[in-house]
Amino acid sequence: MERYYSAIVFITLMTLGVIIIHLRDNETLSRKVKKKIGIIAILIAIGSMCEFLGLYLNETNSKFIIIHGIIKAIELTIAPIIPILFTKIVERRNTNRKVQITILSILIINGICEFISIFTPCIFYIDENNIYRHAFFYHFYTIMYLAGIIFFIVKLLKNTRKYQSRNVITLISILVFLVAGFLIELFNEDIHTDWLLVTIALLQFIIYYSDLVLKVDPLTNLLNRKSYQNRLKKIDYMTAIIILDANYFKEINDQYGHQFGDEILKVIAKNILKSYGKYAHCYRIGGDEFCVILKRGKLEEIMKNGKQRYDKYKAIENLNESFKNLLAQEYDEYSMLKSGVSIGYGIYYENNDEFKHDTIKEVIKIADKRMYANKKKQKTE
Repeated sequence: MERYYSAIVFITLMTLGVIIIHLRDNETLSRKVKKKIGIIAILIAIGSMCEFLGLYLNETNSKFIIIHGIIKAIELTIAPIIPILFTKIVERRNTNRKVQITILSILIINGICEFISIFTPCIFYIDENNIYRHAFFYHFYTIMYLAGIIFFIVKLLKNTRKYQSRNVITLISILVFLVAGFLIELFNEDIHTDWLLVTIALLQFIIYYSDLVLKVDPLTNLLNRKSYQNRLKKIDYMTAIIILDANYFKEINDQYGHQFGDEILKVIAKNILKSYGKYAHCYRIGGDEFCVILKRGKLEEIMKNGKQRYDKYKAIENLNESFKNLLAQEYDEYSMLKSGVSIGYGIYYENNDEFKHDTIKEVIKIADKRMYANKKKQKTE
């Protein structure tokens, strides 16, 4: 049995080593994210070693009871911190200060209780035979750990909205894997693979998060051109392709500077996502050019409005009008947006003919043509 646990710990530590080496060479993730993942990897390594040493000390000489208690206190203090650190990676903005203080207070209380348990049964205790046991308040630790995981899941699901809910199935599969692994150990106390499971989940999360970042434009947080090109190849349903282009954007850059120009792009992107995000995939496909592709079945959905039923073109025009109205609310703070955003669209019919990719190209040409016609019209007004 000792050989088995030794192998588990060895695999865990080697995997964490690979993760840390990968982080050093990874150019997709930001330095801040890599630093947080590195801290998580180190804490997992410490927790794994503590569990191994605790199992090794079970039923050994009673003179090691205090050492055994310290090791278990460290392990049980670290465990609830892991999901909170995961949360720090995925959250879009800092958590509310009151929530932060509450979380920190609970983690500190847990740590204090763990170290009190070295001398007085609280969360756990080490009996006279130097065997680790759960104490009366062990459920406090369990509930807090599960609460941390739930908090992380909620933050993660919210974060997928930032990426327009991409890779959700991958995310769910990682969480199912993690929960299934913990359930196995819950029903069989002789199995100790929790830290290995967390390590594998960390590796899966890095793959998931890196892939997610690669699909997103870092400035606007809309999907990028590569993702847009891949989406075009998958269209086999009736949809609308909408092209949007900021008017006089070069002049805005020249007059106010590129940093302010970037701010304008962010404002436009934010309102594109608000207006179209419920129905469509939203992309930044060029400097000041954006594209919206309606999801499967959404064109039919927006054609219905209460008891009225719009034709396809009227439905798209109403959707575009809602974007313009939303953007108009930014005029007080960004008066240069009054120059407008030109919009053009085309509709793709799934049963046109067998030349679907060529048809998509024609739809894009139609959308571009309408967009430039609108741009020219706005400039002459």
